[in-house]
Amino acid sequence: MKTNLESSAPHVYPAVEWQPAAAHEHALVLHKSDRLEVGIRRWPPGNSTFTSELDTLCYFQRGRGWFRRDTGESIEVAPGTAVHFKQGWRGTLEASEAVDVSYMGCAGGPATATPVLRDVLSAAPLKDWGAIATMIEGTSRTAGILLSREADGRAESGIWTCTPGLWRCEVTSDEFCHFLDGSCVYTHDSGETIEIKPDTLAYFPMGWKGTCHVQRTMRKVYMIR
Repeated sequence: MKTNLESSAPHVYPAVEWQPAAAHEHALVLHKSDRLEVGIRRWPPGNSTFTSELDTLCYFQRGRGWFRRDTGESIEVAPGTAVHFKQGWRGTLEASEAVDVSYMGCAGGPATATPVLRDVLSAAPLKDWGAIATMIEGTSRTAGILLSREADGRAESGIWTCTPGLWRCEVTSDEFCHFLDGSCVYTHDSGETIEIKPDTLAYFPMGWKGTCHVQRTMRKVYMIR
């Protein structure tokens, strides 16, 4: 696994190959600041308590289990499942094997039901979200599935796809991106290039500026603060 935490957009590839460096470690943190955290974490087999003080999007990479909420809600998880745990979620995880997720936590809000999306690589139908407005070459179109979003736009999560083209990219809000398919190259205004392949996990901070050259249609799980 290649890890670049010093990048303008910290990233790892392939994320599924992450292994704790020591028995007591349970996470790789790409970024952490006030009420924001992005990374990879592992739950061991057995029963664990789980509390989400923030909204937490989890993309499950390996392992299987059941999350049991203290309200009685039960959520089965397996590789390819995305779950948006809303702020204040409390319960337990019953894991039949070690469970690995990529995740982002940020301020959101409570909800009585937990948004879940299964088989995210092939989930459909996708809603047309229109063409990229800042094209340099070609015409890239976006589409996706909205999983969750607060009324004021905070803590948005879902699936996003984009067809080939070259466009100007200016990130207006901190974003978690777990790329599942396709290929592209992000080039920061500093000249740094970030090659994206399937199973690249990246954190793009608010204010990141550069270009995105999509060579093969991209598909990602995302969360925007």
